[in-house]
Amino acid sequence: MKTIALFLSIFTISSFASVIPKEPHIYVEGYAEQEITPEQIKISVSVVSTNLDADIAKSEIDKKSLIIFESTKKMGINANQITATPIQIIPAIEYENGKRIDNGTRVSRNIDIVLKDLTKYPILNDALISAEITSKISSTVELADERAVKKSVLMLAIKDARLKAQEIAEIQGKKIKDIHSVSEFKTRQNETYNLQPNQQIYGQSYGAAEMRYRVPPGSSVFEIGKMRATATVYVVYTIE
Repeated sequence: MKTIALFLSIFTISSFASVIPKEPHIYVEGYAEQEITPEQIKISVSVVSTNLDADIAKSEIDKKSLIIFESTKKMGINANQITATPIQIIPAIEYENGKRIDNGTRVSRNIDIVLKDLTKYPILNDALISAEITSKISSTVELADERAVKKSVLMLAIKDARLKAQEIAEIQGKKIKDIHSVSEFKTRQNETYNLQPNQQIYGQSYGAAEMRYRVPPGSSVFEIGKMRATATVYVVYTIE
Protein backbone atom coordinates (compact mmCIF):
# COMPACT_ATOMS: atom_id res chain seq x y z
CA MET A 1 0.00 0.00 0.00
CA LYS A 2 2.85 2.42 0.85
CA THR A 3 4.53 1.73 -2.50
CA ILE A 4 1.34 2.57 -4.40
CA ALA A 5 0.84 5.79 -2.45
CA LEU A 6 4.40 6.87 -3.18
CA PHE A 7 3.95 6.19 -6.89
CA LEU A 8 0.76 8.23 -7.03
CA SER A 9 2.42 11.10 -5.21
CA ILE A 10 5.36 11.17 -7.62
CA PHE A 11 3.02 10.93 -10.61
CA THR A 12 0.90 13.85 -9.39
CA ILE A 13 3.92 16.08 -8.81
CA SER A 14 5.36 15.17 -12.20
CA SER A 15 2.08 15.91 -13.96
CA PHE A 16 1.75 19.25 -12.20
CA ALA A 17 5.32 20.20 -13.12
CA SER A 18 4.61 19.55 -16.78
CA VAL A 19 1.66 21.95 -16.68
CA ILE A 20 3.46 24.80 -14.89
CA PRO A 21 6.84 25.65 -16.51
CA LYS A 22 9.94 26.85 -14.65
CA GLU A 23 10.49 29.71 -17.09
CA PRO A 24 8.54 33.03 -16.82
CA HIS A 25 4.90 32.44 -17.60
CA ILE A 26 1.35 33.70 -17.24
CA TYR A 27 -1.43 31.44 -15.93
CA VAL A 28 -4.90 32.65 -16.99
CA GLU A 29 -8.46 31.49 -16.92
CA GLY A 30 -10.56 31.81 -20.06
CA TYR A 31 -14.34 31.86 -19.93
CA ALA A 32 -17.08 31.98 -22.54
CA GLU A 33 -20.78 31.48 -22.76
CA GLN A 34 -23.32 31.35 -25.55
CA GLU A 35 -27.06 31.70 -25.53
CA ILE A 36 -28.53 29.11 -27.85
CA THR A 37 -31.99 28.53 -29.23
CA PRO A 38 -33.02 24.87 -28.80
CA GLU A 39 -33.26 23.02 -32.08
CA GLN A 40 -35.59 20.24 -31.04
CA ILE A 41 -37.70 19.03 -28.16
CA LYS A 42 -38.10 15.44 -27.01
CA ILE A 43 -41.50 14.49 -25.65
CA SER A 44 -41.60 11.23 -23.69
CA VAL A 45 -45.08 9.84 -23.10
CA SER A 46 -45.90 6.95 -20.79
CA VAL A 47 -49.35 5.54 -21.63
CA VAL A 48 -50.84 3.30 -18.94
CA SER A 49 -54.18 1.56 -18.56
CA THR A 50 -55.40 -0.73 -15.77
CA ASN A 51 -58.46 -2.90 -15.96
CA LEU A 52 -59.78 -6.17 -14.55
CA ASP A 53 -60.12 -7.28 -18.16
CA ALA A 54 -56.66 -7.42 -19.79
CA ASP A 55 -58.15 -7.14 -23.29
CA ILE A 56 -59.90 -3.88 -22.40
CA ALA A 57 -56.70 -2.44 -20.93
CA LYS A 58 -54.74 -3.38 -24.05
CA SER A 59 -57.46 -1.99 -26.30
CA GLU A 60 -57.27 1.32 -24.44
CA ILE A 61 -53.49 1.51 -24.96
CA ASP A 62 -53.87 0.69 -28.66
CA LYS A 63 -56.52 3.39 -29.03
CA LYS A 64 -54.43 6.11 -27.36
CA SER A 65 -51.30 5.08 -29.25
CA LEU A 66 -53.15 5.25 -32.56
CA ILE A 67 -54.40 8.77 -31.79
CA ILE A 68 -50.85 9.90 -31.08
CA PHE A 69 -49.42 8.24 -34.21
CA GLU A 70 -52.15 9.67 -36.46
CA SER A 71 -51.73 13.14 -34.96
CA THR A 72 -47.97 13.15 -35.51
CA LYS A 73 -48.45 11.96 -39.09
CA LYS A 74 -50.84 14.84 -39.81
CA MET A 75 -48.27 17.26 -38.37
CA GLY A 76 -45.63 15.99 -40.80
CA ILE A 77 -43.50 14.32 -38.13
CA ASN A 78 -41.45 11.57 -39.75
CA ALA A 79 -41.67 7.99 -38.53
CA ASN A 80 -37.96 7.99 -37.67
CA GLN A 81 -38.66 10.75 -35.14
CA ILE A 82 -40.96 8.46 -33.15
CA THR A 83 -39.90 5.54 -30.99
CA ALA A 84 -42.43 3.28 -29.29
CA THR A 85 -41.63 0.43 -26.93
CA PRO A 86 -43.47 -2.90 -27.12
CA ILE A 87 -46.56 -3.13 -24.94
CA GLN A 88 -45.83 -4.32 -21.41
CA ILE A 89 -48.40 -6.35 -19.51
CA ILE A 90 -48.06 -6.97 -15.77
CA PRO A 91 -50.45 -7.87 -12.91
CA ALA A 92 -51.84 -4.79 -11.17
CA ILE A 93 -51.33 -5.88 -7.59
CA GLU A 94 -51.46 -3.48 -4.64
CA TYR A 95 -51.27 -3.96 -0.90
CA GLU A 96 -53.38 -2.06 1.60
CA ASN A 97 -53.10 -2.68 5.34
CA GLY A 98 -51.23 -5.88 4.60
CA LYS A 99 -54.00 -7.17 2.32
CA ARG A 100 -53.37 -8.10 -1.30
CA ILE A 101 -55.64 -6.27 -3.74
CA ASP A 102 -55.93 -7.52 -7.30
CA ASN A 103 -56.77 -4.61 -9.63
CA GLY A 104 -56.52 -6.76 -12.72
CA THR A 105 -53.91 -6.07 -15.38
CA ARG A 106 -51.74 -3.03 -16.05
CA VAL A 107 -50.80 -2.43 -19.68
CA SER A 108 -48.28 0.25 -20.60
CA ARG A 109 -46.20 1.62 -23.46
CA ASN A 110 -43.62 4.41 -23.72
CA ILE A 111 -43.56 6.69 -26.75
CA ASP A 112 -40.75 9.16 -27.52
CA ILE A 113 -41.31 11.92 -30.07
CA VAL A 114 -38.49 14.16 -31.30
CA LEU A 115 -40.04 17.39 -32.55
CA LYS A 116 -37.68 19.42 -34.76
CA ASP A 117 -40.17 22.18 -35.57
CA LEU A 118 -40.74 23.82 -32.19
CA THR A 119 -43.67 25.84 -33.51
CA LYS A 120 -45.64 22.60 -33.69
CA TYR A 121 -45.27 21.88 -29.99
CA PRO A 122 -48.61 23.48 -28.97
CA ILE A 123 -50.39 21.42 -31.63
CA LEU A 124 -48.76 18.23 -30.39
CA ASN A 125 -49.65 19.19 -26.84
CA ASP A 126 -53.29 19.52 -27.87
CA ALA A 127 -53.12 16.08 -29.51
CA LEU A 128 -51.94 14.56 -26.22
CA ILE A 129 -54.87 16.19 -24.45
CA SER A 130 -57.25 14.81 -27.08
CA ALA A 131 -55.80 11.35 -26.51
CA GLU A 132 -56.63 11.79 -22.80
CA ILE A 133 -53.06 11.03 -21.80
CA THR A 134 -53.07 11.15 -18.00
CA SER A 135 -49.80 9.33 -17.33
CA LYS A 136 -46.37 10.92 -16.95
CA ILE A 137 -45.20 13.16 -19.77
CA SER A 138 -41.77 14.78 -19.86
CA SER A 139 -40.52 17.38 -22.32
CA THR A 140 -36.82 18.16 -22.71
CA VAL A 141 -35.26 20.69 -25.08
CA GLU A 142 -32.22 19.43 -26.98
CA LEU A 143 -29.55 20.42 -29.48
CA ALA A 144 -29.20 18.55 -32.75
CA ASP A 145 -25.38 18.62 -32.44
CA GLU A 146 -24.39 19.21 -28.82
CA ARG A 147 -20.77 18.27 -29.53
CA ALA A 148 -20.41 21.12 -32.05
CA VAL A 149 -21.85 23.62 -29.57
CA LYS A 150 -19.42 22.53 -26.86
CA LYS A 151 -16.50 22.84 -29.26
CA SER A 152 -17.59 26.31 -30.36
CA VAL A 153 -17.89 27.72 -26.85
CA LEU A 154 -14.61 26.04 -25.85
CA MET A 155 -12.78 27.84 -28.67
CA LEU A 156 -14.25 31.13 -27.48
CA ALA A 157 -12.98 30.43 -23.96
CA ILE A 158 -9.47 29.82 -25.33
CA LYS A 159 -9.62 33.13 -27.23
CA ASP A 160 -10.69 34.86 -24.03
CA ALA A 161 -7.70 33.38 -22.21
CA ARG A 162 -5.29 34.65 -24.88
CA LEU A 163 -6.69 38.19 -24.71
CA LYS A 164 -6.27 38.21 -20.93
CA ALA A 165 -2.71 36.94 -21.19
CA GLN A 166 -1.82 39.59 -23.80
CA GLU A 167 -3.23 42.38 -21.63
CA ILE A 168 -1.33 41.19 -18.55
CA ALA A 169 1.91 40.83 -20.50
CA GLU A 170 1.59 44.30 -22.10
CA ILE A 171 1.17 45.93 -18.69
CA GLN A 172 4.55 44.48 -17.71
CA GLY A 173 6.15 45.41 -21.03
CA LYS A 174 6.28 41.77 -22.10
CA LYS A 175 4.89 39.66 -24.91
CA ILE A 176 3.39 36.19 -24.74
CA LYS A 177 5.48 33.63 -26.57
CA ASP A 178 3.96 30.16 -26.67
CA ILE A 179 1.15 28.16 -25.14
CA HIS A 180 2.70 25.78 -22.65
CA SER A 181 -0.52 24.00 -21.68
CA VAL A 182 -4.29 24.21 -22.07
CA SER A 183 -6.66 22.35 -19.78
CA GLU A 184 -10.27 22.25 -18.71
CA PHE A 185 -8.96 21.23 -15.29
CA LYS A 186 -7.87 23.80 -12.75
CA THR A 187 -4.31 22.60 -12.20
CA ARG A 188 -3.68 24.79 -9.18
CA GLN A 189 -6.44 23.11 -7.21
CA ASN A 190 -7.74 19.58 -7.14
CA GLU A 191 -11.04 20.23 -8.86
CA THR A 192 -12.51 19.98 -12.33
CA TYR A 193 -14.93 22.05 -14.36
CA ASN A 194 -17.72 20.33 -16.21
CA LEU A 195 -18.47 21.67 -19.66
CA GLN A 196 -22.18 21.20 -20.00
CA PRO A 197 -24.93 23.19 -21.71
CA ASN A 198 -27.70 24.14 -19.30
CA GLN A 199 -31.22 23.99 -20.57
CA GLN A 200 -34.56 25.39 -19.57
CA ILE A 201 -38.19 25.17 -20.57
CA TYR A 202 -40.21 27.98 -19.08
CA GLY A 203 -43.69 26.93 -18.11
CA GLN A 204 -45.60 25.79 -15.07
CA SER A 205 -42.41 24.92 -13.18
CA TYR A 206 -40.98 28.42 -13.81
CA GLY A 207 -37.75 27.53 -15.60
CA ALA A 208 -37.22 23.86 -14.78
CA ALA A 209 -35.04 22.03 -17.29
CA GLU A 210 -37.60 19.28 -17.59
CA MET A 211 -41.38 19.52 -17.27
CA ARG A 212 -43.27 16.61 -15.70
CA TYR A 213 -46.99 16.65 -15.11
CA ARG A 214 -49.93 14.29 -14.98
CA VAL A 215 -52.33 16.21 -17.23
CA PRO A 216 -50.87 18.31 -20.10
CA PRO A 217 -51.79 22.00 -19.65
CA GLY A 218 -53.16 24.16 -22.43
CA SER A 219 -51.00 25.17 -25.39
CA SER A 220 -50.66 28.80 -24.36
CA VAL A 221 -48.91 27.89 -21.09
CA PHE A 222 -45.65 26.82 -22.74
CA GLU A 223 -42.84 28.99 -23.98
CA ILE A 224 -39.55 27.43 -25.04
CA GLY A 225 -36.68 29.20 -23.30
CA LYS A 226 -33.06 29.63 -24.30
CA MET A 227 -30.16 27.29 -23.59
CA ARG A 228 -26.84 28.54 -22.25
CA ALA A 229 -23.55 26.79 -23.00
CA THR A 230 -20.53 27.71 -20.90
CA ALA A 231 -16.86 26.73 -20.85
CA THR A 232 -13.83 27.50 -18.71
CA VAL A 233 -10.23 26.74 -19.64
CA TYR A 234 -6.94 27.23 -17.83
CA VAL A 235 -4.03 28.23 -20.06
CA VAL A 236 -0.34 28.69 -19.32
CA TYR A 237 1.57 31.02 -21.68
CA THR A 238 5.32 31.47 -21.60
CA ILE A 239 6.48 35.06 -22.00
CA GLU A 240 9.45 36.73 -23.66
